Amino acid sequence: MTPFRLQFASLIAAGLMAAPVAAQNYPEQTITMVVPFGAGGGTDTMARVVAGALQEPLGQTIVVDNRPGASGNIGMAHVARAKPDGYTLLMVTNNIVINPLVYDQVQFDPVADFAPIALIGSSPVAISVHDKLGVNNLAELIDYARANPGALSYTTCGAGAPQHLAAELLSQMAEIEMVHIPYKGCAPSIPDHLSGEVPVSFSTIANLAPHLKDGPINMIAVTGAERSSYAPDTPTVSEAAGLEDYAIDVWFGLFAPADTPNNVVQQLNQVVNEQLASEGIREKMAVQNYDVLGGTSADLAEKMRDDHARYSRVIEAANITAN
Repeated sequence: MTPFRLQFASLIAAGLMAAPVAAQNYPEQTITMVVPFGAGGGTDTMARVVAGALQEPLGQTIVVDNRPGASGNIGMAHVARAKPDGYTLLMVTNNIVINPLVYDQVQFDPVADFAPIALIGSSPVAISVHDKLGVNNLAELIDYARANPGALSYTTCGAGAPQHLAAELLSQMAEIEMVHIPYKGCAPSIPDHLSGEVPVSFSTIANLAPHLKDGPINMIAVTGAERSSYAPDTPTVSEAAGLEDYAIDVWFGLFAPADTPNNVVQQLNQVVNEQLASEGIREKMAVQNYDVLGGTSADLAEKMRDDHARYSRVIEAANITAN
């Protein structure tokens, strides 16, 4: 067992670990919120919504700093090495848990190097099919895949991304074989899906939504434990295929470097939760088809632990690497 896995086995609530006490007048200067992906993507959009909402209650400017590269590893490593004073934060997705499982060399540890602040929002992965495939629901897709092993190809937002793991978990639980076609992001995967070149897609509701009404694709299932409020007529994988305990979503979390003073982490958590309860931020997140989460630092630590347990099994069984 790797040190990373040992830490997840022993540290259930990383957010509750002791930390030094900071000055009571935090914050006194500009805060930087690092996004480990490029501008314009889902994480960047989420960061700008949250940063904008936090500036007034914190009384300081929050600058979003995009540091893309290596599926987020560069930006995450930068924050892991930053001074733990509350002035460098990280907005990131499940990649903080997934990347150490699929890359051989990652310059951060998601438990030891970060202090969880709060869950921000989430969205299930959406499964869609092109009309030319001639299937109308997930059960029919599974039947087709079983009858034609290895003949179906599917798009995802990248190797090792939550969308890829959602597809692999479905393949494992339904005992089917499909061919993975990874793209460098969710948006770049859409054109080939719309053309029918890749008949199945595991993407985000936000990326698929503009093409569902009049386009040649249909969303047949979502991967969350419950139906999405943005696609209430679309069944979950469990409902559509009878696969109990199937559930994968894409979530966004806010982090600080490890050893950030606990009172700073808790102050940020309180302000984040207050803003997530506001109508303004909820409306902005709804535009992106994201459900609002929030909660304690320990909730985010527990989410990481649960995801690590689930994803490590999927990754090991499928021998997924992203090197």
